[in-house]
Amino acid sequence: MSRWFVGGLLMAGVALTFPVAVAAEDVKDQKHERQLQADAKQLDADATRASNTPDGQRRVTERIAKEFKVQPSVVTDLHSRMGGYGQATIALALSQELMKQDKTLSQQAALDHIVALRQEGKGWGVIAHELGVKLGHVVSDVKRAEKATDRVTGKPDKADKVAKAEKPEKMEKMEKPAKPEKPSR
Repeated sequence: MSRWFVGGLLMAGVALTFPVAVAAEDVKDQKHERQLQADAKQLDADATRASNTPDGQRRVTERIAKEFKVQPSVVTDLHSRMGGYGQATIALALSQELMKQDKTLSQQAALDHIVALRQEGKGWGVIAHELGVKLGHVVSDVKRAEKATDRVTGKPDKADKVAKAEKPEKMEKMEKPAKPEKPSR
């Protein structure tokens, strides 16, 4: 009877541990998905500001294309299919991560698969999970593209911001007077 009891405890321990590990991974994926959505929204806002002119739109498209090493026509097509530069950038980042896993997959095939999943109403986290792609890598790629687009849109870098006023120099400490020697006994 003691073997059954010990075996039951082990099974209960495994059953309780596994869902916690899965839940922790889900929380991490949800955090990454929220970050992706925020980055996409920011990228869309920056690109909209820059693309008020045909030249600005061309520069944004070319910069994203250069960042992901694709033709500008691919970015333009994704922009029209996905509804914004942010969503297109996420799709490009996901496709590149997918191509790293499956070397036989072409860029266009990966993009078509990702766009089809997205049009089914699936979120980026679900798509990444189904494809076996780490969402953290995608977030990094999107952030890198966002920074590159910031340079095109004229958004100032941190280095270009106005420097804070310098603090005045600290006053030197006054020297302490020398201690008088104590008379010996």
